[in-house]
Amino acid sequence: GKTTLSADPKRYLIGDDEHGWDHNGVFNFEGGCYAKVIDLSEKNEPDIWRAIKRDALLENVAVNEYGEVDFYDHTITENSRVSYPIYHINKIVLPSKAGHASKIIYLSADAFGVLPPVSILDDAQAQYHFLCGFTSKLAGTERGITEPQPSFSPAFGEAFLTLHPTMYSKTLVSKMKEHNANAYLVNTGWNGTGKRISLKDTRAIIDAILDGSIDKAETVHIPFLNLKAPKTLPKVSDILDPRTTYSNVAEWEEKAVKLAGLYIKNFEQYTNTEEGKALVVAGPKL
Repeated sequence: GKTTLSADPKRYLIGDDEHGWDHNGVFNFEGGCYAKVIDLSEKNEPDIWRAIKRDALLENVAVNEYGEVDFYDHTITENSRVSYPIYHINKIVLPSKAGHASKIIYLSADAFGVLPPVSILDDAQAQYHFLCGFTSKLAGTERGITEPQPSFSPAFGEAFLTLHPTMYSKTLVSKMKEHNANAYLVNTGWNGTGKRISLKDTRAIIDAILDGSIDKAETVHIPFLNLKAPKTLPKVSDILDPRTTYSNVAEWEEKAVKLAGLYIKNFEQYTNTEEGKALVVAGPKL
């Protein structure tokens, strides 16, 4: 998720979760990070591993009689966490602010193996997918969830919205146009192999977005979902077209039709305005 991808030793960290974007640029107003630690290892996530020290707070972890934490123990919950101040990360930006964003990345965790690992969005799609906020509720992150469930959370944060979601989508798209920013939908979920997309592949995708190589890549149209995905990216496995990860493409098509239907039904709530109706063409099609 956000914390794992932002804690990348190749880049300097502005912040983990809570950010604003004003006339001067992007800034963080949280001052720390909140990371999952289930199955944590120094090899896979060195920055988070090293951040667990005095002044960090661990939650829901198993500890043996010697005071040693077992990050691989799932008996209490999969939702084991650590909170730590931002200065526990070596490569940080102080004060926690930067210029204007040029790349906007939406994170989704598609547990059903349908979405591409990354999609290149146009302005209308950026607004459509921001309003949808599709992801999956996963075991270990949601109370009472034992099997993945599709979830639509406007602006990827419905619980925190004080205004109608369209107010936020209009503001975001306005800022994007003002600063020539591009939007991308990154899926950190599963594919036809039955395995989750690796952190290595996702980080390479983020690299390709940030260095601009994704915008030069040859693309393929993903049917039903109406998305544009790159065919290849540097250091990314052959997974960018989700259909190629299935031994039987018909299986992907069946799942894609189902997910597209969920998108279409969810977006009906926004079609009571002319602006909302105009965005329908940017979404999935059956």
